[in-house]
Amino acid sequence: MSFSVQWWDEWQLRILVLGSLFIQYFLFLSSVVRRCPLPSWLRLFMWLAYLGGDALAIYALATLFNRHRQLPPDGSILEVLWTPVLLIHLGGQHSMAAYNIEDNELWSRHAIIVVSQVTVALYVFCKSWSGEKRNGWTGYIHDAASYTRFNSHRGQWTLNKHSLGRDNRLGWSLKMAFDRSILLWHIATDLCFHHQNTTPHGQECAAASRVISNYMAYLLYIRPEMLMLGTRNGIFTVACDDAELIMGGRLALDVSGLVQIILHRAQQPRALNTTKIGALVPNACRLAEALMELHDEGERWEVVQGIWVEMLCYSASRCRGYLHAKNMNEGPELLSKVWILLSLMGMETPADRYQKLGPPKAMEEEEEEEEEEEEEEEGDHEVEGLVVDC
Repeated sequence: MSFSVQWWDEWQLRILVLGSLFIQYFLFLSSVVRRCPLPSWLRLFMWLAYLGGDALAIYALATLFNRHRQLPPDGSILEVLWTPVLLIHLGGQHSMAAYNIEDNELWSRHAIIVVSQVTVALYVFCKSWSGEKRNGWTGYIHDAASYTRFNSHRGQWTLNKHSLGRDNRLGWSLKMAFDRSILLWHIATDLCFHHQNTTPHGQECAAASRVISNYMAYLLYIRPEMLMLGTRNGIFTVACDDAELIMGGRLALDVSGLVQIILHRAQQPRALNTTKIGALVPNACRLAEALMELHDEGERWEVVQGIWVEMLCYSASRCRGYLHAKNMNEGPELLSKVWILLSLMGMETPADRYQKLGPPKAMEEEEEEEEEEEEEEEGDHEVEGLVVDC
């Protein structure tokens, strides 16, 4: 099936252009002989060609424009020449002075045109929509090495995808301990979800983000050993106590009002002094405000969802296998299902990670040094070009 789809994607434009050209030749020859006695099947083909000529040319033009948008600017010159040919095909069959009586009296012609146009529109929409979903990460995860690097990060890929990795507005929240980072993003997700200036209800990304956020917070508090070795479930209770101190006991307000109080009081010096675990709640408010600066609400929730998906995959790849098996009698965890999927895709196991030549930190430092060397080489090339121009 995949081979057939790939073959059709490669040859569909050529087939459509040749089909449109064949219909025009067929209609031209039919205009000469149609007044002669002809068999009924031939007249049926003439009628179908008369009706489908425009539809085929329009669909070929749409395919050509869509391919031109996806290809680089220096695409094939032959495809550029096909555009005027297809435009000439549009309306070409009307020079026959054909079927005037049928056009005015037969409703079946209009019904066939409507059905064909709706079918083509649905096909193009479904094809383009599924392609967008399927190719969302192909520019980032395209081989085994990039997949392994993705498995070692917990949000950096999403920031790079949305061009947020250059500055440190959000990246600082991913550089702390994993349990603190989970709790930080859990609080920030709830603050953004219940903020008065947002309308997350009905958005798929917002709902998925909150589900994963609550699930990771549940693991942090109930089953911290499944998140990662050394996870501390006590910070969840301490964060709740700090939030109550910041709110000042005003628990009778609605959720939106509590969010405004937390965001307002968390940045005050008194709140920074009363917190017990390194200003976690104030930092969560700072993260929520940075997310709220993304004015496109759809993009904001795509970022939050991507961060949580990466954290979920990061935790699943570092959870020991016997813990997944231990909890099977109570029903499989979502983390266990993700772990199975990652294993089938070739996930790097803890044993593989321990067998590396150097510690992960040293390997990351080597990657950073290689990137810095590449940037220095690019800078040297630019300087050499400026010297040559001078």
